[in-house]
Amino acid sequence: MTWTVRSVLAWAKGYLEGKGVENPRLDAEVLLSHALGRERIHLYLDMDRPLSGEELSAFRVLLKRRSLREPVAYILGFKEFFSHSFLVSPEVLIPRPETEILVEEAVKLSPPESEVFELGVGSGAVIVSILLERPDLTGCGNDTSRAALKIARENARRHGVSERLDLFAGSCFAALSGKYETIVANPPYVALVEKDSLKEEVLRFEPGAALFAGNDGLDVIREILCSVQNNLVPGGRLIMETGGGQRPEVERIVRSNRSLRLVRWVKDLAGIDRAVVVERTHG
Repeated sequence: MTWTVRSVLAWAKGYLEGKGVENPRLDAEVLLSHALGRERIHLYLDMDRPLSGEELSAFRVLLKRRSLREPVAYILGFKEFFSHSFLVSPEVLIPRPETEILVEEAVKLSPPESEVFELGVGSGAVIVSILLERPDLTGCGNDTSRAALKIARENARRHGVSERLDLFAGSCFAALSGKYETIVANPPYVALVEKDSLKEEVLRFEPGAALFAGNDGLDVIREILCSVQNNLVPGGRLIMETGGGQRPEVERIVRSNRSLRLVRWVKDLAGIDRAVVVERTHG
């Protein structure tokens, strides 16, 4: 039998569907285009193109990995975020569309020629995207994972912002002496009690340290909100991603810290209060 783009995609869709994979057709197309080294659009332009044995073998390897629920981003080795491509691996959380809110807010709120600090850079997608949008800014950030920092540095190099970005190993605000006008953070905020409700792709493959933060998911958020004023200039702002349903507790924590003022919440496309903007008071 001669396998064509059309026939192999039809078979792959059914195969992934049988394994319980969401969006089996889309995943099959993305993986096949990667195996062929071509853009997805070329699949549709040449659906009756026969595949060589070598191409079929390469595709089967990728398909098998996806059938075991490995995320497509890890299989490909990159993920699109804020219209840019970023290297990813199991050492870093896969950037999500809702996290683009952090970039949008930082781009709007950061004063000219200031420095932005990102707490827990992961792949570097957020801070690198901010610097790409605002060439007048410089940035710095930390992460507890040296493997993640290696990926972030490579992403900074690939996008040409290395000279404006300083990355170092560190936990939260420990040993951080600088004061910034803008701090961005996408901390772990998934509650341990919600662990069993996560998709298999997330639970088995993404780094747990970047996902979970105590029984209610707020351990790291509490730590940040209790000490962030020490690293913000008066009038400086924290832009932080949070989980669905966490707004009441986040607001309570902010109210208990007289050095902070809640500016506003930003909703994601699903209408969830996804990011909070907090300002250090001048007092």
